[in-house]
Amino acid sequence: MRKLILPSLAVLIALNAFAHAGEVHTYMGTVTALDNDGSFTLNKTDGNPVHVEVATTTIYRHADGRPATRTDLEVGRRVVVTIAKDGKTAMVVKVGVAKSP
Repeated sequence: MRKLILPSLAVLIALNAFAHAGEVHTYMGTVTALDNDGSFTLNKTDGNPVHVEVATTTIYRHADGRPATRTDLEVGRRVVVTIAKDGKTAMVVKVGVAKSP
């Protein structure tokens, strides 16, 4: 029995590490930092930070659907980010209203 438990645990841990590969994710939260390369840090609604990379193909939109640009992002701004299958690059960034003081 013990011979099965340890390998099974190792397989479960390995599968969990790659569980998100190949899936599109959406994160909602507040921008907490902007980097010079266009990437930014997002504090998700659960309180956990996520570093979001952007590409030349990243689409920016305001929450009401109007086109936006990278310059519309600012610290304190609420966003919804759709992450590509690579797990780190934003496909779409929806820019919301600034966080209330």
